[in-house]
Amino acid sequence: MPIDVLPAGTVLHRIHRASLGTVFFGPGPGVPPTYRFDSASSRFGVLYVGLNRAGAVAETLLRNPQRLMVATSEITDRAATELACRRELRVVKLYGSGLQAVGTDNAISTGPYEPCGLWSDALWDHPDQLDGIAYQSRHESNQICLALFERPDMAFDIRSTTPLTAMLHEVAALLDAYGKSLSPA
Repeated sequence: MPIDVLPAGTVLHRIHRASLGTVFFGPGPGVPPTYRFDSASSRFGVLYVGLNRAGAVAETLLRNPQRLMVATSEITDRAATELACRRELRVVKLYGSGLQAVGTDNAISTGPYEPCGLWSDALWDHPDQLDGIAYQSRHESNQICLALFERPDMAFDIRSTTPLTAMLHEVAALLDAYGKSLSPA
């Protein structure tokens, strides 16, 4: 099993709706899957983060490549959180050489969601008690993101939470790097 180990204290980045908690494992037990690596069986929640802020922004704000402008409303109700797990994280490497090792291809990051949820269930049940999946961002192939499985012993320290409106220069610079801009209010 190709495993990436992230040491305790590794800073992870999350862009989220301010109305949701800074650490949110969704959609939650018993709720049908919504996003790529959500449990197909709805047995556990999944926390989505980027290894850096650019990956988190790409996965959240750049979901429509044809769109040249990001609506201001997409910024005003979101925040950026830096968090760190209190213990090391062991995640399956579903990118690069890890794809061949587990017998899949990069469709795991770009294709339909349904098989991805089945992968999550199988990996959550794996005897190695894996903490999640490291995958290539669909919206920025140079970025690695994580889908972390809800586990009882997984706890995070919140380093900071900042409304995106308080960091417009940084958000604008990230969007500009992708040829995007913010729409006027």
